[in-house]
Amino acid sequence: MVLDRDIRLTILGNTGVGKTSLIKRMKGDDPTVTEKSMEINVEKKKISLLSAVKHSKLSLERYRKYNVIAVDTPGDFKLRRKWREAMRKYKTDGMLFMLDPSQPIETQRVAMEDSFNYFLDSLSLDPDKADKKARQKKTLFFFVVNKMDTIDYNLEQANRFLSNFSMVIDDYKMTFPFAAFEQAFISVLESPYEEINEIFEKCKEALY
Repeated sequence: MVLDRDIRLTILGNTGVGKTSLIKRMKGDDPTVTEKSMEINVEKKKISLLSAVKHSKLSLERYRKYNVIAVDTPGDFKLRRKWREAMRKYKTDGMLFMLDPSQPIETQRVAMEDSFNYFLDSLSLDPDKADKKARQKKTLFFFVVNKMDTIDYNLEQANRFLSNFSMVIDDYKMTFPFAAFEQAFISVLESPYEEINEIFEKCKEALY
């Protein structure tokens, strides 16, 4: 009997960074057709990871499917209180935070700080209890630089851009010592599906 597994992610980031477009790529929908998210939306898709064929025919992993449950959230500053609601209600395995090199760095840094605080709040509104739970929690924080096409797929430039958020990411690492941390550089609209699939490959490896 093949046992499916879940990958449950809260998708966060500033308005316009490509959260909904990423989910549409995952589902096979047109990623260019999107509307500004104003509410929490839960999208589900059962996928077979491309690496499955590399496993032996005797391995369950060759036949296993993954139920990706993606909790899409509004990025607008005034609606970010919904981030805590989404993480508390859906108890996701981790956070996928999206960044856009064409948007102001400071605006996105504030969004990342907000995601850190709301994630802690989702564990407990009591700061001491939240910190204690964070020190024991196994979770995943995935930072995705989207819209690589806007910087001509220059990986060096993308890494410099991501380094602007290193202090906030270091706060994550100190507060969540058992968490897994991943990063990816993509263009949701242009990257081949293999690169989109690699995000879920890394999620599988971190969570299982």
